[in-house]
Amino acid sequence: MFTPFYHQLLRRYHIAFGSLFKNITLLRNDVTGDEVQRLVIPIEYANREGWLTRMRQDPDLDNQPAIVVPRLAYEMTGMRYDPARKLNSLNQRTSPGRDAALNTVRRWFAGTPYVLSFNLYAIARSVEDANEITEQILPTFTPDYSLLLRLIPSLGILDRVRIVMENGSPQWSDNFETTSFQTTREIVLTFSFTMSAMFYGPVSAIPPNIIRHIMVDLYEIPNSAIMEGSTFLLTDALHRLQLEDRTGRLLDESSIVDLRAFARQARIDIVPNPLNAPPVKPVNTTTTITEYVDGKQFYSSLGIDGLTDVDPPIR
Repeated sequence: MFTPFYHQLLRRYHIAFGSLFKNITLLRNDVTGDEVQRLVIPIEYANREGWLTRMRQDPDLDNQPAIVVPRLAYEMTGMRYDPARKLNSLNQRTSPGRDAALNTVRRWFAGTPYVLSFNLYAIARSVEDANEITEQILPTFTPDYSLLLRLIPSLGILDRVRIVMENGSPQWSDNFETTSFQTTREIVLTFSFTMSAMFYGPVSAIPPNIIRHIMVDLYEIPNSAIMEGSTFLLTDALHRLQLEDRTGRLLDESSIVDLRAFARQARIDIVPNPLNAPPVKPVNTTTTITEYVDGKQFYSSLGIDGLTDVDPPIR
């Protein structure tokens, strides 16, 4: 039932979310308003409680490896199925195979939609730093932001991912009232987001059924034989049947008109160039237009031409 596979999709979603906030920068100015320091806030994947515990155990950062404040951290807090974005499970997508001759096609089915929940945490020791971080995040989400992600590079899958900031974000936590001379003030901002994700199943390699020849015949048919509206049906044997408007039933046998008396006037042939071209884009084609006066037509069931004034040839 289960085929081993791993597309690293969750890993890519995590990296994509964190990369949105990797360039948040704080500017420090002196009393005259001149810039004296520019600080790019580091970001890491960590949960809130473990992150704050690290800060509280070493508030003065005396132990080496130090933690820089202000700082950002994020984590995935949950995931749920999203039936609103569900597509037909039988929908398929294809891509050229990996073999040198490109004689196979890789096939996979429509993805399964999920919603991922993320929290972004920002910690600072001053209200000014917290305000500056908040003002750089809020304008980006109105309340959503879209990313175009290359989810499976080998297959060329590009999906647009929507990230939405939840109502009530950010949540502000400040221990100012409980801070003493022996403790460090900490301001923690919590931003909540949801991300629309798509997960794909295993990819199978199949022999390609490639169309390598397109042929279109052009006819000149008198007006009396033209099919009008949805009340006429053209059969494989080139019979025109007149149907009843509502039920679609055949009116009577006298309504049958034989169209085999009309021969093709021209033929358009389209083939790939070269004939064994692999199933990749773009594809070069050769188009040939041939005119006929031999009074024949093409019989699709046999794949050959035959005269129109006799019964279809028998192979």
